[in-house]
Amino acid sequence: MHRHFPERLAFTLNNRVRRFLEPPDRLILKLGLRASDVVVDFGCGPGFYTIPIAKVAARTIAVDVSSGMLERTASNAKKNNVAVDLLMTDGTAIKLGDESVDLIFLNHVFHEIADRPKVIGEFLRTMKRSGRLAIVERTRGGIFAWMPGPPIIDQTEVTRELERAGFTLGQTISHGNDSIIVGKKP
Repeated sequence: MHRHFPERLAFTLNNRVRRFLEPPDRLILKLGLRASDVVVDFGCGPGFYTIPIAKVAARTIAVDVSSGMLERTASNAKKNNVAVDLLMTDGTAIKLGDESVDLIFLNHVFHEIADRPKVIGEFLRTMKRSGRLAIVERTRGGIFAWMPGPPIIDQTEVTRELERAGFTLGQTISHGNDSIIVGKKP
C-alpha cells in the first residue's frame, strides 16, 4: 500500500507552479458543481481544490486526517476570502448529518484510505439521495511516471469497491493521467 503523503512536502501540493501547470478549475469544471451544492473535499491537504470549490459551492467542508493540513487550508481560505468548514477525521466517523452532502471529492486520496469499507459507508450515510462521489486517481503512466507521486491504480479496483458498498457507477472521466470515477448514491 502507498504511504501517506508526508506533511513536510505540503508546499508541493499548493503553489504557483502547480496552479500554472495544473489549474484546479480545469478539473473542477468536470465535476458539474452547482451553486447550491454542499461539497466535502476529503483529504483536502492544503486546500488546492478546496478554495476553488468554495468559490462555486454553497458550502465547502475541508476534511483531512492532519491538523497541519487543515491549518494550511484555513489560512488559504482566509487569503482567498472564502468560507470553508474544517473537519479532522480519517473518515471512519464523519461528524456530518445523514443525507447532508451533495458531492464528496477525493483527489489522490482513495489509495491512502486504510478502512475503505467503513469510510465508503460513511460517504453513503452523509450523501443525499442524489449525491455523488468523485474519486480522482492516477490510472495511467505518462512521460513523468518515474517521478514520485501517487501510485498508478486500476480503476476497476475502485469501481468494484464502490459497487460492493452500494454505489452505482455514474461515469469515468479522463483527466490527463488520472481518471475521475464518479459513483452515485442509488
